[in-house]
Amino acid sequence: MTSFLTLARWMAGDFSNREQAFRDPAFFSQIRVCYRPLPYELLQGIGFYLEQAYDVFLDSPYRARVLHLVPQGDAICIKNYTIKDGERFWGAARQPERLKEIAFQDLERLEGCSYIIRPDGDTAFKGTVEPGKACKIFRNGQETYLGSEIEIREKSFMVHERGFDPDTDQQVWGSYAGPFEFSKWTDFSLEIPGL
Repeated sequence: MTSFLTLARWMAGDFSNREQAFRDPAFFSQIRVCYRPLPYELLQGIGFYLEQAYDVFLDSPYRARVLHLVPQGDAICIKNYTIKDGERFWGAARQPERLKEIAFQDLERLEGCSYIIRPDGDTAFKGTVEPGKACKIFRNGQETYLGSEIEIREKSFMVHERGFDPDTDQQVWGSYAGPFEFSKWTDFSLEIPGL
């Protein structure tokens, strides 16, 4: 249980890849990723409301999700949910009082899109989207499957998300220049229920 709570604390925050975007603007846009702790009652456990947006368009995130952390043997499963009519909650990552309005019936599970995370020593957690090519993403009219690796540390995380053709396994979208590197700007760990 200790590693489970450590992962939750490390994830809780507002992150930016500003340093990376300034260093290599040809390959990396400036992105903000906010993991805001959710009320315990929503998932009967620890969860986050995730917003991912270009830094200049924080009010119009291109990704809004609910994540549910679930212990699974020696690993932690992060279940992924979309939110029906999710636009109504845009901006809630920075207005946490609005998170109480999300109801479980608003959520739709993204099958095949859970992450399986394990401790990597005392200083990191590493994981991937679950195997099996089941996390389907349609982009530019083409069906792809998500391949994603993540490494989470106390004050930073790296993620390398790519979409692959299900027939050829060739990369169709995502970073060709390596993972996005995010640093924690604001810590929300004190908002995690029960900590």
